[in-house]
Amino acid sequence: MKKFLPFGIGLLLTLALLWPLFVAPYFTHHDDVQNIRLFEMNKCVLDVQLPCRWVPDLGGLYGYPLFNYYGPLPYYYGEVWYFLSHSLIFSAKMMFATGFVASFIFMYLATRKLWGSWGGSFAAIIYSYSPYHSVDFYVRGAMGELWALAFFPAILWATLRLKEKPSWGNSVLLSVCLAGLVLAHNLSAMLFFPIVGVFVVGAALISKNGRFFKFFCFSLVLGLTLSAFYWIPAYFEKSLVHLETTVEGYFSYTEHFKGLRKLFLDRSWGWGASVREIPGGEKDGLSFQIGYGHILIWLLSMIAAIKLWKKQPLLGWVIGFFSIVLLGAVFMINPKSEVVWKSIDSLKYLQFPWRFLEIIIFAIAIMSGSVLMLIRPKYKMLVYVVGIALIVGLNFSYFRPEKFLNITDQSILSGSSWDSQIKRSIYDYLPIYAKAPPAELATVRYQLVSGGTSINNFKENSQSLNFSSTSLTPVEFRWSQYYFPDWQILVDNQKVAIDYHNDLGLITFIIPSGNHKVVGQFKDTPIRTYSNWASLAAVTLTFGLFLIKIRKRPHLI
Repeated sequence: MKKFLPFGIGLLLTLALLWPLFVAPYFTHHDDVQNIRLFEMNKCVLDVQLPCRWVPDLGGLYGYPLFNYYGPLPYYYGEVWYFLSHSLIFSAKMMFATGFVASFIFMYLATRKLWGSWGGSFAAIIYSYSPYHSVDFYVRGAMGELWALAFFPAILWATLRLKEKPSWGNSVLLSVCLAGLVLAHNLSAMLFFPIVGVFVVGAALISKNGRFFKFFCFSLVLGLTLSAFYWIPAYFEKSLVHLETTVEGYFSYTEHFKGLRKLFLDRSWGWGASVREIPGGEKDGLSFQIGYGHILIWLLSMIAAIKLWKKQPLLGWVIGFFSIVLLGAVFMINPKSEVVWKSIDSLKYLQFPWRFLEIIIFAIAIMSGSVLMLIRPKYKMLVYVVGIALIVGLNFSYFRPEKFLNITDQSILSGSSWDSQIKRSIYDYLPIYAKAPPAELATVRYQLVSGGTSINNFKENSQSLNFSSTSLTPVEFRWSQYYFPDWQILVDNQKVAIDYHNDLGLITFIIPSGNHKVVGQFKDTPIRTYSNWASLAAVTLTFGLFLIKIRKRPHLI
C-alpha cells in the first residue's frame, strides 16, 4: 500500500481540480467548439469516412476539411464515449478530464524515474497545479493543447525507459507517444520535438549509449509514419485552404508578446482575451503567470543541480538542460525575440508566443522533483507536505470556469446555439476556392442555376451525394458544398467537370437532359492515399512488434 501512496496523494489532488465538471451540465470557455466538432466527428464515423477529413455542417452548413488540418485524436477518443453514452456534453467532459488527468499520470511515471516515487509525486502535482494548465482547461478550452500537455511527459517517460533498456518494445512505446502528440496538437509537436531531440543527443553522449540513440531514431521515424495520415496532408495541402487568416490581424504573433512582469510578477486572473497592451488602452483579460510557487521551486532545483553534478552527472545535466529550455521559452514569449520569429517562418502558425508557457510549466515540473533530494531523509516528508500545501494554496482557486451553463445536447444542436456554432471560426480552413466566407448560413441544400428539372431522392452525408434527375434540357446544378480536392461528381457513373468559379467556390456541374443518376463522392488525393497506406503499414509493424514481445513475455497479457 505504501508503494502507491505518493501516486495516490497526487491523483486525489489532481482529481480535486475536476470539481467544476460535476457542478453543472457544462461551462463557458473561449473555444466553445468541442461539442459541435465531436458531433461532426460522429457523422464521419457513421458515414465510415475514416480517417475523418471533411465535416459537413461547419462553415455555415457548406462544410470544410477541419480534420484534414486540425488534430483529430481527442475527437476520435471522444467518439468512443459518445458511442457509449449518446451524450455530447458528457463526452466532451471526458475528453477534458482524460487529457488533464493523463498529464499527471505521465508526469509521475516520467519523474519517478529521475527522482523516485515521492519526487515524482511532487513533480506531477506541481504540473497539475500550474496556472497555465487551468488557462487551457477552464479559460481557453484548448483541447488539443491540453492533450499535448499529457503527451509531453509521456514522451519523456518512454524516452527514459528506452535509455534504461534499448529494446524494440520500448522503442514502439515511444513511437506511439510521439505519434499521439502529433495527432493531438501539431503546433505543440513543433515546439516539443526539437527539445526531445536535443535531450536524447545529450543523454546519449553523457551515458555513451549509441544503441539508445539508434532506437530513438527508429521510434521517431515510426512515430511520424504512424501519424502520417494526418500530418503529411496537413502540411503538403496547406495551400488548399485560407491559412493566411489564421496568422493575420488578432492572430498575428506580433500582437501577443508578453514581458517578464506578466510571467513572473503579475498574479491577476481573468477569463478575457490576450491583447497588445498600450498605455491607456485595453488590458489583458488572461493570465500568463508562471506562478510564484513554481518559480521558487525552479530556483531550489538549481541548487539541487549543483549538488548532483558530481555525484550523478546525468541528473544534474537534466536540471541544467531544462533550465536552459525554460529560459529559452521565456525569451520566445518576450518582445525581444521578434527577430527569431521573423527568421523562422513556420513559427507564425503558433499565433500566440505565450504558447511557450507549455514548455515552461513542463520544464519546471521535470526539475521540481530534485528539490526533495536536497533534504535529509527525516525532513523529506515535511518539505513535501509544505511544498504541496504552498502550490495548492496558491493555485487551487484558479481552476474554475467563469460561468456554469445549464444546457443539454438538444439545446446545443438547435436554435441560435446551432447557428452560432456552425458559423464559429467560419474562416478556419476555408477552401481557397471560396473568395470569402458566406454572409449567412446555407438556406437550401442545392439550387438550379439554369434549366429546370425534377430532383428525386436527394441524399447527402459527410462524404457522398445521391439523387436522380429528370429534365428536358441540360441543367446547371449547384450544391451547397464548398469544392475541395477530391470531391468528384458522376452522372450515370461518368465523371463530369466541376465548376467552382463562383464567389463561394461551391460545387457546380451540368446535368444533361433526360433521366440520370447523380453521385458525389469525397475521395482522397494521392497525397492522402499514400499517407493512409504509410500509416497502415506502420500500424501493422507496431502491432507485429507488440505480438512478438507478448510471445516472448506472455505474462504481460
